Amino acid sequence: MDQRTRYVSCLKGRWVDRIPNMEMGLWEETFDRWHGEGLPRWVNDIHQLHDHLGLDKSFNRDWLQVNYRFHPTPEETVSVGEGGIETVRSDIGLVLRRTRTMRSIPMYLEYPVKDAGDYERVKHRIDGSDPGRYPEGLEGEVRSRRVRGEAVGANMVGFFAIARELMGLEAACVGFIENPGLMARIVADRVEFAKAVYDRAFGMGGIDYVQIWEDMAYKTAPLISPGTVRAFFLEGYREIVRYYRSKGVELIMMDSDGHMEGLIPIITESGMDGMYPCEIAAGTDPVDLRARYPDLALIGGVDKRALSSGGREGAASEIRRLLPAIRKGRYIPCIDHFVPPDISYDTFRYYLEMKAKALANPYAAI
Repeated sequence: MDQRTRYVSCLKGRWVDRIPNMEMGLWEETFDRWHGEGLPRWVNDIHQLHDHLGLDKSFNRDWLQVNYRFHPTPEETVSVGEGGIETVRSDIGLVLRRTRTMRSIPMYLEYPVKDAGDYERVKHRIDGSDPGRYPEGLEGEVRSRRVRGEAVGANMVGFFAIARELMGLEAACVGFIENPGLMARIVADRVEFAKAVYDRAFGMGGIDYVQIWEDMAYKTAPLISPGTVRAFFLEGYREIVRYYRSKGVELIMMDSDGHMEGLIPIITESGMDGMYPCEIAAGTDPVDLRARYPDLALIGGVDKRALSSGGREGAASEIRRLLPAIRKGRYIPCIDHFVPPDISYDTFRYYLEMKAKALANPYAAI
């Protein structure tokens, strides 16, 4: 069974020879640590790590190289201040401060859109039909993946995510109350973007799965209410799902960190297949979700804190904890986001070993 068939079939609830073994990615600092703990120096990205450790191609790292964000890509000017802190200004009006590593998230100072006039100014940069979004040679890449038996995936920045990128988190959240007309327009334009941006790719051999990236929940609850999501997003989600299904897309998943409990009914009503990364620190537990939503496709749910604090025993304990969900299907376990540098290379390799046993035979002793 090739990787494409195994991945799609697993999450659609069909028979597979084994459950896929994949991870989302690593922090840059994690590679730095692991190079001192035995990881070969030539392994510097997630693709090379997959090859070195014999993992399946990750669902999260091989999107079609289509520009699904702003086009043309914003030009940036960078100034470096005290302590190496960078201030970045882009030509669409975004200003942020950041470090040169992933040790902290950027501090956003200004956003491109404050009102409807600003939105008109930048709207052409999020036109999905612009042919410049496609790189040279993409058709050959898609056909090569087909020959190799790899799944072809596409990423789509969703409704809440694009509003947040345009306006900032706080303004996007209150915008649904204070400026509902603008928010409804952003959603409607995003529906058209979602249909246009991958139209050429469907003629290149097709797309197997689409991720709708939203990240619209925090540790204890969604960032906007389920009622707001239902009112502003549900029909748009349905339209996108219908369109992608008509083009042969088998698997459509939502990517959102945080506590997603209140939004799961909306995900299922929209026609999407499921969600990830099942962030345990936010209470999104695949064992619980699998018991209550038997048809919901799930990825993630391995608590990175257990591996960090518990080492090998923590890794084995996590796999044992997840066995009920693994046995019921439609679930691929992996660490519930990028692997942080407080997990040792030895622990990670042991975790992969224990996980591989469970994925090959969920009823074997762990």
